[in-house]
Amino acid sequence: MIEEAAVVTRVSDGRTWIKSLQSNACSGCAQHQSCGTATLAKVLPKREFPVDCEINLHVGDQVMVAIDDSQLLLTSLLLYLVPLIFMLVGVGLAEAWLPAPYNSDYLPEVSLATLLAGFWLINRCQSLLLLHLCFKPQIVKKLGAD
Repeated sequence: MIEEAAVVTRVSDGRTWIKSLQSNACSGCAQHQSCGTATLAKVLPKREFPVDCEINLHVGDQVMVAIDDSQLLLTSLLLYLVPLIFMLVGVGLAEAWLPAPYNSDYLPEVSLATLLAGFWLINRCQSLLLLHLCFKPQIVKKLGAD
């Protein structure tokens, strides 16, 4: 499990809204390549998001949030594989449907355009894909309370 500290921003309708306490020092640290906190800080959005929680929490409480390592790998595969699949399908369709002199001339442009379209789609759907389908952040414990 990869863990990071977060703060509770609001509690409503059985959902707890949290925001990451990302440290700006992570980018300057020599261990940021192998640090779980730095990795999680890159993945979690910089805005608040809802998490299901059974712990009684209040606004301002600091909590420990955890994400399963295997789900992080699945997310990485999804983020990089979907645009490549878009690119390959786009090139295949362009080669099949464009007339003979144009099907080889415009393939680089088609491949770049479909690759960028795949990245755009992932960007537009990231909150749905990352927070709801790929991994579910969990509140492990309340910090400061033993």
